[in-house]
Amino acid sequence: MTFQDLSTKKKIEHIWIYYRVHMGLTLLVVVILVSWIYNAKFKLHKDLYSGVAILSYHLPDDYTDTLYDKINSRLGLTDTNSEVTINYFYDDESEVDFMASMLEKFAAMLLTGDVNIMIMDKDSMAEYAAEDYLLDLSTVYSEEELKQMEEEGLLLSSESELVPEGKYYAICLKNSALMAELPNYDEEENYIGIFGAVEDAEKPKDVVDILISAQKTELLPAVQADS
Repeated sequence: MTFQDLSTKKKIEHIWIYYRVHMGLTLLVVVILVSWIYNAKFKLHKDLYSGVAILSYHLPDDYTDTLYDKINSRLGLTDTNSEVTINYFYDDESEVDFMASMLEKFAAMLLTGDVNIMIMDKDSMAEYAAEDYLLDLSTVYSEEELKQMEEEGLLLSSESELVPEGKYYAICLKNSALMAELPNYDEEENYIGIFGAVEDAEKPKDVVDILISAQKTELLPAVQADS
């Protein structure tokens, strides 16, 4: 008996048995895309000052994201029409293909410019640097600043076909007072870099400076933020 000879009910059962995984994955991708398009194109939101992506870390659901509040407060963006966004990309072992959906979202945000600062472990950062995805930090930091960071053991550098002499591409977060406030976050093993395709590197640099700083950042009063 061929598929065409089956009753409608049997055809549905056959399709469900053999294609339910593919259908589920397709539905998941559609939901992610629809959600992203809605948030990007239709949902009212502030203009993007800079976008931060923190990989392999899940902010606890019951924890208020003070990192978002403190960065925006430090930059004086509170109560303005601009903001620095923080996105967390993590794995959930209880959900099949969860990490794949997270990486799809991350890649989409990189392509659309919604993320221009990446925070991840040393090995992952090196992979992105090898593909020349990361900004050469010498374009936004002075030679003196880079020398000081290198002496403190904070910099990652690499060579590539495009830049054979090597370049600095990421800064260790081990001195970061703000990242140290995140619950169970290992700031000493993670680095921060700027996406190389960013049009205006000065804005993400402002955010990087806050995130690598050992100085604690308190929330500014609304009046001070407006000044």
